[in-house]
Amino acid sequence: MKKSKLLAPAPEPTAVPARAPIAPPAAARPPRPRRRGPWRSTLPSGLTLIVEPMAHVRSVAISIWNRIGARHEPARLNGISHFVEHMLFKGTERRSTRQIAIESDRLGGQIEAATMMEGVNYHLQTLDRYLPEALDLLTDLLLAPRFDEAEFRRERMVILEEMKMIADNPEELIFELFLADFFPNHALGRPIEGTPRILRRLACDDLRRFHRAAYHPRQLVVSVAGRVAADLVLEHCRANFVASERLPLDEPLETYVGAPTFCRGHERELEQAHLLLGVPAPSLHSPQRPAATLLATLLGGGLSSRLFLRVREEAGLAYNIYADAMAYRDAGVFLIYAAVAPRNLKRAIKAIVRETALAAQGGFTEDELELAKAQHLLSLRLSHDAASARASQNGYQEITFGQLFSNKTLENEINQVTRAELQALARELFAGQAFSGLTLGGLGRHGLQPDWLRIPAHVSRSTA
Repeated sequence: MKKSKLLAPAPEPTAVPARAPIAPPAAARPPRPRRRGPWRSTLPSGLTLIVEPMAHVRSVAISIWNRIGARHEPARLNGISHFVEHMLFKGTERRSTRQIAIESDRLGGQIEAATMMEGVNYHLQTLDRYLPEALDLLTDLLLAPRFDEAEFRRERMVILEEMKMIADNPEELIFELFLADFFPNHALGRPIEGTPRILRRLACDDLRRFHRAAYHPRQLVVSVAGRVAADLVLEHCRANFVASERLPLDEPLETYVGAPTFCRGHERELEQAHLLLGVPAPSLHSPQRPAATLLATLLGGGLSSRLFLRVREEAGLAYNIYADAMAYRDAGVFLIYAAVAPRNLKRAIKAIVRETALAAQGGFTEDELELAKAQHLLSLRLSHDAASARASQNGYQEITFGQLFSNKTLENEINQVTRAELQALARELFAGQAFSGLTLGGLGRHGLQPDWLRIPAHVSRSTA
């Protein structure tokens, strides 16, 4: 995930915006929903609007999602979504970069933006009284960017520095390197920020053309949650997101044909060996997705997880170790990350392989499953109380699933996973399989070996 934060720019002359933000009608009141939860509407322009009133809070969160993410880019334009995201903060027809920064601070802080594989998100939380101003600011950024040539050249240098920052962060870099091998010659394996070679070849006109097509109202979702006057949001979106004759960007997804198995090491002068192991896993739309999420929690999702207890607490081999079930629309990957001393790499991998083999043999208890479920249910319930999480969650569900799910539905998904389903998935992922593995660090004679990555179909529970 890439985030653009507004930094303090050089002083610029301040001008009065040409158009004042829409003021709420004197008698405007949020319409009383027929049922609890968000309501959704598609406007004549094609824009999807989601509003979830929360009368018990004083804040309001605006989360605007673009359905076009990094995986929708043509290979020759890899990184352009991320570049456009940066450029939207570098001035509009009505606001300079400095004005954007000042208005953002006045509304309560920095606007956050993130480019992901499945979409791009722009997010702002503020007090309910500032909703008109916040809507006006975010809409202006998305619909009327200036794409100034001088700002374009400066921001390209900023992104090149961002790439160097990733290269200097081994935990972040190893994920990029692993996914490039796991999804070879595929959009999911290309870096979100692009490559220096492609970035230097992009022209400002490339960004303008991409923005005109990718930010068509049909590709946008405006999700608002909190103490919100729904009529105000609806009026604003109808007035500002208008039907366009231009065609929206509609790049077909590259066909996913499966992941190869690999064993690779990258030498770097680092104190630790960074390790990433992975196997194919359920996609976002798979009925096994909730079980995959719980499996990641049971194996490496908390202080009581199998890998944390065995590898860190009992063996003392790693400070940082965790598991994650990453899911995309049409593919998924189950990952285990650890950072260890190079001399302990083989011991750590043997411990990880043993725990995954035990999981495949049916090693989970009902108590462990209930604890994992409790972790997820608590997280869901806590997010249900936060306007920021609700706005973001509603928008993300719309761009990835095309529908909204109530918290009750999400809780039922977790509650309905049985131990038998969990064990079946663990057997499918691990039993007799082999991890793809990648290391990053100064390993020397301790380099990764393919035979370490094979998961046996059976291991003795008494094996130390």
